[in-house]
Amino acid sequence: MAASYPPSGPTVRVARTLRLDNKHRSRVYDYRGMTAANGGTIWLRACVHHIPVIRQMPGRQDLDALRRVLLAQGLMVQFGTDGEGNVGLYTRAKHLCYHARGGNSVTCGIEHMHYLTSESWDRRQFCAAAWVVQFLEREHGIPLRMATVDSGGPGVARIVRTGHTSHQRISQAAGYNDRSDPGPGFDYERIFRYARYFKVRGHFIGA
Repeated sequence: MAASYPPSGPTVRVARTLRLDNKHRSRVYDYRGMTAANGGTIWLRACVHHIPVIRQMPGRQDLDALRRVLLAQGLMVQFGTDGEGNVGLYTRAKHLCYHARGGNSVTCGIEHMHYLTSESWDRRQFCAAAWVVQFLEREHGIPLRMATVDSGGPGVARIVRTGHTSHQRISQAAGYNDRSDPGPGFDYERIFRYARYFKVRGHFIGA
């Protein structure tokens, strides 16, 4: 069982517990009742994967910190994950959040708690990412595959094929070329494989 830490912010509902392996459990924290999106309903076509340049912290402290930082900047993102395998649900997936300039009106985003793109990734965080990915497929029809992203003109990224993509790719397609996250070590195919495993078994033990 993962270590338990005292709350580091507002009272947050635990939506579910995830079984990551025979030793570790993590939690899905639901902040949606206390976190406003930046706008109304969007036409959701893809999910964008990011890192927030926030260091890992025990328990849900890093997810709380991410929420505070984004709110202070007038930004928000729909999901977060951390290295212990925890998930943060910040807003509804189909509500506008300012997370990926050029693609906000057609994408949701996941901030995967990392400080640098060069940091190695823990299996538990990939499990957390996989849980969000399968949730998006089940609830919103976002398939377990890479999206095709093209330029839609200056400042606009166009989603040609639905799926998942990087903050770097959205930035390139929109012509900004100012993002490199989540980095080369982020293994989308492994995450998709874990998501398929979870769909069948309801846990990640043995994935």
